[in-house]
Amino acid sequence: MRKFRIRALWIALAAGCAVDLHAQSEKLIVIEHADSLLGRTIDGEQAQELIGAVRFSQDRVRVECDRAIQFKSSGNVQLLGNVTVYDDSLTMKFPRGMYYRGERRAVALDSVRLDDGKTVLTARFGEYHIDPKKAFFKTQVVATDRESQLRADSLTYFRTEQLTNAFGNVEVESFADNLKIRGRRFESFKKGEYTRMTERPVLVKVDTTSLAQIDTLVVRSNVMESYRLDTLRKLIATDSVEIVRSEMAAVAGLAVFFTDGDSIHLRKSPVVWYQQTQVSGDSIDVYLKQRKLDRVRVLGNAFAISQGDSLNKEKFDQLTGEEMLMRFGEKGLERMDVISRAISVYHLYEDTTANGLNKISGDHIVMLWENKKLVSLKVYGGIEGQYFPENLTTGKEKEFALAGFHWRGDRPQMRASDFSFINPTKNDNKKK
Repeated sequence: MRKFRIRALWIALAAGCAVDLHAQSEKLIVIEHADSLLGRTIDGEQAQELIGAVRFSQDRVRVECDRAIQFKSSGNVQLLGNVTVYDDSLTMKFPRGMYYRGERRAVALDSVRLDDGKTVLTARFGEYHIDPKKAFFKTQVVATDRESQLRADSLTYFRTEQLTNAFGNVEVESFADNLKIRGRRFESFKKGEYTRMTERPVLVKVDTTSLAQIDTLVVRSNVMESYRLDTLRKLIATDSVEIVRSEMAAVAGLAVFFTDGDSIHLRKSPVVWYQQTQVSGDSIDVYLKQRKLDRVRVLGNAFAISQGDSLNKEKFDQLTGEEMLMRFGEKGLERMDVISRAISVYHLYEDTTANGLNKISGDHIVMLWENKKLVSLKVYGGIEGQYFPENLTTGKEKEFALAGFHWRGDRPQMRASDFSFINPTKNDNKKK
């Protein structure tokens, strides 16, 4: 009987006939090849086992494996050994799993590799829904394309929409920008060139300066979004934004990074720290040049505070006005311009001995630094000034605070946890 059934199968195949493993199904599974076919009973259910170079199809979907067992009542197929599922340009490879005929769904166990020509995705478990071309993966998920790599605990991928949702310990690396972001939830809309990371994301970007020095940027916020408009790419950090880079740090409610233009636009109560100077205003724009701080522009209620006396923490140099422009060179801050209702309060020294303070106001104040020391202060238009001897200022430093003075103690710092997710090893799956 067994030889007769195998012989009948091969006669049908030779004649080009479609063999239906479950004729009552509305969507047929058709055997294209198998070295042998055996009838079996598994847990009381009738089944048929295909052995050797198995190939079968359902509509446009094709499946290859070493061995397959189909259960007659459900039509579902157990897949064993070197399994490959083909759906148009997509291939899905795994060592064992199941194909559910009615749901048109392939499930991969132990490990899985999906390749749709644009993205390669690997995981310990995966399933693919033929319609609506939806894939779900979990455990050690890694997705790689030409521009980036993503790691996550679980991931759902919609092929038609090119939409990716990742959850858990999500890490995204951008190869071109040498940039990595970590968070708990990630969304990517490939067609719209838009991505979003939420649940306290952290961004780390490592650069090499012109002097071959390592310069690391860290950004923390509640939400991070990335857009690409034509060739311009920008990253938006929203809510409780913290930025740390070399001698600079900042906080704001909103930060916009233009990655190609090397600029950072800070809004919603921004504050920037550089060395011992704190700067605040209605809006602050930070510009970099060859990955180094070049200039900072402050518009609206500009206020700069410097703590320059290590022996007296109450002594603050202050500078305020409507607009402020800070320029930097190789050795740090070189020039500061304050325009419109400019006021300066700065302490005087003879060598290291305190010698009172000057309070000066005007339309435009220009301050120049050399080797991190103030060497010149010039005032233009509507000049007014006062000098206060040291004996009139000692112990009364707070009386010389300008309107709007607020020295903050929450300057962001680098944290070891910022770098805990960085994988120093190179990824073998990166496309070239």
